[in-house]
Amino acid sequence: MALDFTSPQTLDEAVRLWHAAPGSFWLAGGTDLVPEMKATLKQPQRLVNLKDIESLRGIAETEAGVRIGALATLTEIAESDLVRTRYHALAEACRAAASPQLRNVATLGGNLNQDSRCPYYRGAFPCWLKGGQVCFMREGENREASIIGYHECVHVHPSDPPNALVALDAKIITRMNGDTRATPAMDFFRAPLEGDRRMNLLEPGEVVTEIQLPRFPNSQSTYEKAMDRAFWTFALVSAAVRVDLEGDRVSAARIVLGGVAPVPWNAQEAEEGLKGQILSPESVALASATTLVGAQPLAHNGYKVQLARALVKRSLLNLAR
Repeated sequence: MALDFTSPQTLDEAVRLWHAAPGSFWLAGGTDLVPEMKATLKQPQRLVNLKDIESLRGIAETEAGVRIGALATLTEIAESDLVRTRYHALAEACRAAASPQLRNVATLGGNLNQDSRCPYYRGAFPCWLKGGQVCFMREGENREASIIGYHECVHVHPSDPPNALVALDAKIITRMNGDTRATPAMDFFRAPLEGDRRMNLLEPGEVVTEIQLPRFPNSQSTYEKAMDRAFWTFALVSAAVRVDLEGDRVSAARIVLGGVAPVPWNAQEAEEGLKGQILSPESVALASATTLVGAQPLAHNGYKVQLARALVKRSLLNLAR
């Protein structure tokens, strides 16, 4: 069957075209979808190209904070003075993702929908996430698998920017037919379950239109990422950390880990321990030690617990300077 390619000029037209044809897929940067099509993981009958829709572009200050259009590229976000100044963790997360060539094309909206990078899912295995009965990573090569928050499938959420968005209390704005909804980033992602193997809350035909970041009166944030090689690969573990201060004491904290769970993982115990504290070596050490309480590593990935704690410690000490 021939592939139908459409390039609507407005969001309303895009939504109409998507619903008019079975087997429709959204196309933004295409850095994940196109390789999946080549590998026959995804076989769309219609591609609805979003790149001509101007309303999905831009990075702009708003009364409430900052709006980032879903078509903003990772390079645009990483190089934005507005983002770097107010939401440093997001700029660094975008800079840490992929290679320069991919960042020039990849969009933030597409990144939120990035598919699993599990080699069993990407390979010729009838794995659970593809509708099979077995998660082969659980008993197989699981060095890069989840250590917490997993159910039947132990893949990890692959993206960098979502960790920062959760840490920054972002809202993800989506559109479906005539309805718009705003979802907190921390609620947008989900661990796949039997009967519903989605990795986020998007319904069929629903499209990300923008991301909204709130203002913070006195906040600092940072992003750290540990990889097998120095550049341009997926995180073994990453940490997006935000600290809000009242005077010299922490009024609120967000510690969000990547590479450890099927979703960006909120280390709530470590956050709670920082409230009301000065960022001292002692309070930082306690936050580090309480990161990933309840983790259940598999045969080959127990190293992730200590690696995550080290990244949290380094992030907090950097923010304390």
